Formats: sequence, C-alpha cells, structure tokens
Amino acid sequence: AEQLEIVVRTVQQTWLPVENPRKLMTGAEKARWHLDWLEAQWPALGEPCPRSLIDQGIAFSLAREAAFDPEASVLVHGDSHAWNTLVVPGEVDTFKLVDPDGYFMEPAYDMGISMREWIDEYLAGDAVAIGRVRAARLSALSGLPETPIWQWGFIEVISTALVYTQLGEPTSAAPYYILAERWLNA
Repeated sequence: AEQLEIVVRTVQQTWLPVENPRKLMTGAEKARWHLDWLEAQWPALGEPCPRSLIDQGIAFSLAREAAFDPEASVLVHGDSHAWNTLVVPGEVDTFKLVDPDGYFMEPAYDMGISMREWIDEYLAGDAVAIGRVRAARLSALSGLPETPIWQWGFIEVISTALVYTQLGEPTSAAPYYILAERWLNA
C-alpha cells in the first residue's frame, strides 16, 4: 500500500501539459498499438491462452482508443511502477521516476501500470475483489475514474503475459494469464 501511494504521488508530478504532442505517441495510438500487438502475437505464439482474453484486451483497447481526448491528455510516464520509482539520495520521502516511455494520453494509463504489479497479491485471494479494491484505491489517490484504470490494467496484464511468452518464460507468463482469466468479465 505504501509503495502504491509513493508511485502515484511521484507519477502525478510528471503529468504535464504538452505544447507540441506531435512527437509523442497519443493515447489513441497506444491503444491501437496494443490492439494490433495482441491480435498479432496470439497466433504467432501458438495461441497460448483462451481467445476470450485477447478479445477482452482488444475490446478495452478499442474503448481507450475511442476515449482519447487531446484536451484531457498530458505527458504520462508510461512505465510507472515501483522498480522505476527511486528514492532521491539524502532526501526523506522524495522519489523520482526513471526509464520513462513518454506518451501523450490520459493519466489513467499510468495507473493501469500499477494494476499489473504485485501480482502475487491478486493470486493469493479473490483476484477480482483485490483488483477492484486496487482500482478504487488508485482512483482515490489520483482523482481519476476507475473504468479506464481497470481497462488499462487488464490490457497491461494480458500484454505482459504475452511478452513473457515471447521471451520464452512460461513460468513468468503463467500468473498473468491466470489473473487475466480471473478478471475476465469482472
């Protein structure tokens, strides 16, 4: 819980307006990238999970693509998780983010990254209830609506499963597939 609060507090400092977003991938483009990647990787990797998981990721990607609003978009970090949130040496409770991807999109994307983290917590209990509590907590901490947080979280979970499969790491992929199955239709 403390790490989650630190990540949110730290990433909020990076949500800045962008004067010339043409050089950054937009939220619509990021959603389309996920959609295309899920569609291409599932057969290329030998259909490693039920098609329904890919279909849900695609449906959420379409929803996020349609929801793209340049007026509500900011510079987002794009990979804001605990491993990229480092303490500033010599300062108490001051953190900085490293290794940004940098997109012009809704800040809920950064919250979706936090939805895919600490996966063992989900699998140790009721994954849907724990996920909904985390989405609500991220919403409360960030002031953002839960729905895009949940949708980006699901997209990130199934995408991460496919990345681990692509890397030949089935043991790392398995928990993400399990979580996606539990979150399906939640």
